[in-house]
Amino acid sequence: MRREAVALLFALFGLVACANDEDGLRQFRAGDYDASFKTFTARADNGDGAAINFIGIHYYLGLGVDRDFGAAAQWFERAARASNADAQRNLGVLYLRGWGVRRDNVKAYGWLFQASRQGNRGAREYLKTVNHLITPNQNILARQWIADQLQQPSEPDHGAPANGPQL
Repeated sequence: MRREAVALLFALFGLVACANDEDGLRQFRAGDYDASFKTFTARADNGDGAAINFIGIHYYLGLGVDRDFGAAAQWFERAARASNADAQRNLGVLYLRGWGVRRDNVKAYGWLFQASRQGNRGAREYLKTVNHLITPNQNILARQWIADQLQQPSEPDHGAPANGPQL
């Protein structure tokens, strides 16, 4: 059952985008999460956006590390600012749910909008949901906010971490 859940989450988080990181993917698929985490950490240290996103996934799932939605959000944000569409989608979902970040539908929309602009299909589906949760004015503000965020190299303020659900 756990392997099926991991396989499903693997697909949901767009890990296919990490195809150039075969060693880390092979380790992850084999269930060697400690080695996978180390492999992706080394690649993240060199600025690899897909690897940075994958570290966020490790924290989100609690594989090879303690589960920590706040840490996942920080890693997803780092990759999202480096234009990784999968990380932008992942971060948008965290803002939508309030896991590891303060729930914020405008920020969720902004990150999901950006990921969708880059072709992330999963973001498009979430965007439909979030679009019904914000006003037309907030839609405009979210687009302006995300454009501003992508211009700033500084680390954002996530607010107080929230507790996500336990699987």
